[in-house]
Amino acid sequence: MSTVDLIYEKAKTLPGKLQSEALGFVEYLDRRRAAQTEAAAWQRLLRDTQSLSARRITDDDIAAEVAAYRAGQ
Repeated sequence: MSTVDLIYEKAKTLPGKLQSEALGFVEYLDRRRAAQTEAAAWQRLLRDTQSLSARRITDDDIAAEVAAYRAGQ
């Protein structure tokens, strides 16, 4: 069980307005965790994309790609 889940369980036992405030804080923590997870996924994607562009493309590669495209028409 995550820390956020533990806080949520405790927050549900609080009375009235205090419970409402605590649950709002839990929602904030949950959104923040989701945003961090999404940011990490974007960082991995960007790193992977950068590694793909590190490959050198030669004139022969370009000529072969053009020829393959034209053959497909």
